[in-house]
Amino acid sequence: MCMDSTTPLVARAAAGAVDAAAQNDGPDPRLRTDERVPDGIRRIAGEQLIDARYILSKASGRKLGEAVHDTRKGLKLVRAALRLARDGLGEETYERENATLRRAGQRLSPSRDAQVLLETLEALRERFAHELPGDATEMLCGRLEDDRQRADDRDVTAVLTALEATVTRSRDWTVEPGDFSALSPGLHRIYRRARGATRTARKAPTAENLHEMRRRTKDLRHAAEIVCEARPKRLRKLAQRAHEVGDLLGDNHDLHVLREYVQSHPHCFTDDDDRRALLAVIDHRASLLCERALKRSKRLYDLSPKRFAAWVQRGWMARAAAAPRPPAG
Repeated sequence: MCMDSTTPLVARAAAGAVDAAAQNDGPDPRLRTDERVPDGIRRIAGEQLIDARYILSKASGRKLGEAVHDTRKGLKLVRAALRLARDGLGEETYERENATLRRAGQRLSPSRDAQVLLETLEALRERFAHELPGDATEMLCGRLEDDRQRADDRDVTAVLTALEATVTRSRDWTVEPGDFSALSPGLHRIYRRARGATRTARKAPTAENLHEMRRRTKDLRHAAEIVCEARPKRLRKLAQRAHEVGDLLGDNHDLHVLREYVQSHPHCFTDDDDRRALLAVIDHRASLLCERALKRSKRLYDLSPKRFAAWVQRGWMARAAAAPRPPAG
């Protein structure tokens, strides 16, 4: 789907800026110490949503899968910004926008899920070539490819419409008070939930608990990226560690989903021994990834949630005081 004269004005007007941003790995997700916090939240959300909408509107065919992936990443970052500013935005605005973006992501998930399962299966075939006979997963690959092709283009038009409407509304978001204290409760909550989910997963590393740990760790990563300028070196390191843990947990989750798919599609195997061999390598790889993720997560939570939020706010206030003041209004 390429942009033409019928493409809504919001996307067309931003096209040049988005193309320029893409050359620098996309919009900057960081709040700047020389801007008011409400302005920064609106800017981050608007840039991410416009970028996501533009990328998705341009994609077609096989490139759609990559565009869907990039779009969903942008949506997750905006939802993290909403969680961070939740108290300042108010519950009505938060609930409306979060629900809109959640539904948009869900509309795109069939395409992405099918692609991820294909990629996960291919990685297993390469890593465990000796355990899996060459033709053991051919039928399964064919079925997943069919699923991917059926999922492509599903609900894309509805998602584009939802993103444009959210961009328009985001210009009128209010965040009160207008300083960093509007974000501190959200930062406290995000850190507390991520730490709690990690503790639960350590005690009982079930697929459900690990998935929740992954979701909350991603929230922490994005929050650290957004407020990174408060303490650049330390928060960049925190975001990177959270990213590494999240990636490990994401791969673990993909394996869990693939396992369920294999179990529910026994007809995709001509020999049940092949199916059991695949399940065995899935379990082996998932266990290893779980162990690595839990080990690395131990370095994420040196402070209590209260001390963490206060530590970030003190850093922000000190750096903002030294930055040029933005114009009022």
